[in-house]
Amino acid sequence: MQDPVAYRQLYNLYYKVLVLYAMNFNLPIGAAEDIVQSLFISIWERKSIFKSLDSFHSYLYNSVRNSSFNYLKHENVELEYLEKMAHTYQEIDEDEVQKEEVYRLLFQIIDRLSPRCREIFLLYMDGKKNEEIALQLNISIETVKTQKKRAVKFIKEQIGPIYFLMLCYDIMY
Repeated sequence: MQDPVAYRQLYNLYYKVLVLYAMNFNLPIGAAEDIVQSLFISIWERKSIFKSLDSFHSYLYNSVRNSSFNYLKHENVELEYLEKMAHTYQEIDEDEVQKEEVYRLLFQIIDRLSPRCREIFLLYMDGKKNEEIALQLNISIETVKTQKKRAVKFIKEQIGPIYFLMLCYDIMY
């Protein structure tokens, strides 16, 4: 069984020195303290027994060194990830975001069209000609034109003529 008094003496003797040792690896003080505290908890929980004071001393310093390197590796990976994410988000074009918002609004409006009108307008948005749509849906070209006109009128009423013109330009080009 372990002696809590002896354990406390070793903790008091090595704690501050090991924290300073960990800080030599450019760790923040909080991380250094966490590493040393975790080391002492591990020693207590494992009920570690060492052959000599030198082996105990080596174990402490090697453990702190390895834990410090692991901490720094983790921090570097996390930093690289954050930098990559920041770089990705910096590349987002505000015009693209606005354009996507207009498309989102457009598709919400298109969803409110009648099923046949919606189907025809979506085929039109995919770049199909009136003749292709009529042939695909087995309806007359005049029906295609009429349904497209209804869809355009409804969309213009919902989003306004300026947005509609911008949208049509984006769809066509």
